[in-house]
Amino acid sequence: MNTYKDLVHTVIQENLETLMAVNPEQIQQLITEIQQAKTIQLYGMGRMQLSVRGFAMRLKHMGFDSYVVYDTTTPCIGKGDLLIVHCAVTNVELNVIQLTKKAGARIVLLTAHPENEHGQYADLCVHVPGQIFGTETEIRSIQPMSTLLEQSLFLFTDIVTMMLMKQCNVSLEKMKNQHTNLEGLSGDFA
Repeated sequence: MNTYKDLVHTVIQENLETLMAVNPEQIQQLITEIQQAKTIQLYGMGRMQLSVRGFAMRLKHMGFDSYVVYDTTTPCIGKGDLLIVHCAVTNVELNVIQLTKKAGARIVLLTAHPENEHGQYADLCVHVPGQIFGTETEIRSIQPMSTLLEQSLFLFTDIVTMMLMKQCNVSLEKMKNQHTNLEGLSGDFA
């Protein structure tokens, strides 16, 4: 049986391998897509939606007009807008992607499978090869199902956030000022 420390080491190594495999040119193209978009809508299902919501929040803190697909305040999508999909392997995601293409918006997929039908509709696929199905093109994981990709996408979008802050000259102070003030924090963020 693996000890806690053994599992920590393995999980961190899996995420490191997955994140280091991402093509830096695709990351820069993603940043450019975000910078050029009128509005940014993000979509993910299940646990993937956790990274979607985290990224949408950070984009909002930086001043981007960002939304999560199907939230009650999300506007229609169209020309000049951007859809970012996390995972992009299900029929539900394919439907959202096809409807977005029909509406004329640009599409970016953060996915372990850019070769699938979803990728044919995308303007950009960022290949994040964390395990979903356990295929040869994925970074294999001891973790169940798509856990590695879920974790890696959360870390990936946080790293992209830091890159956007630098490239767009967004200060931490500006982001703090955009954060909700209805939480009643006992101190300031670091």
